[in-house]
Amino acid sequence: MGRGVAPRVGMVFAAIATLVLVSQAAATHPRPKGATPMRVSLVPAYQPCTAPDRTHGPPLAFPSCSSPQQVTTRLTVGNPPAAPANMIGSFFMRVHAGAPGPPDDSGAPMTTSITDVRCAAAGGGCAAPGADYAGQLEVRIGMRLSDHYNAIAPGGGTDPATMQDIEISAPVGCVATSDPAVGATCNNFTYLEALYPGVAKDTKRMLLELGAVRILDGGADGNATTDDGAQTFLTQGVFIP
Repeated sequence: MGRGVAPRVGMVFAAIATLVLVSQAAATHPRPKGATPMRVSLVPAYQPCTAPDRTHGPPLAFPSCSSPQQVTTRLTVGNPPAAPANMIGSFFMRVHAGAPGPPDDSGAPMTTSITDVRCAAAGGGCAAPGADYAGQLEVRIGMRLSDHYNAIAPGGGTDPATMQDIEISAPVGCVATSDPAVGATCNNFTYLEALYPGVAKDTKRMLLELGAVRILDGGADGNATTDDGAQTFLTQGVFIP
């Protein structure tokens, strides 16, 4: 489990996607017939504009800030003419409902895939600026769960309820490539059940509201499991070429 995996009451969800694990139980809260899979494209995360010195062109004639700055100071991606733009990133999550009865075989596999990850400065996982990143990244997603596995006493029961918001996370390993035109490749495949063993239970219908997907750098040491000031590297979004 990575940094910051703890309940967060009142978490602001920048974007909501819903996934449903369907079972045979009779739900007492509104839910869709189905909602899977979810695929999110990733783009570099930039600092918000807080001191405008420009105005965007119409029709988006809003205040803007010159000299855009990435949120992370540790990592970057290919940026012509210094390096070709070869970064493509995505987060993919789907669900499958298991047959009622033991063993519980409902689940939610998750895949993170990112190419062309480069160093912006020397440090953990970075030999030098422009080098392939050799540390870890971390995927983080806010989650609000409504299901049929709650009780007044701890331990779960049959009551439908919405759990307090949490943030799930998983490390993403990066490997350097042999192509100087492409930075490191970073991948992770895991299951929600690997982060929380036994979370998906047959006959316990589960609705997951997911907040914005964020990819953090590995912090000062390049290790996603330590809490050392990791910064947001990528966030969900689209690119219009």
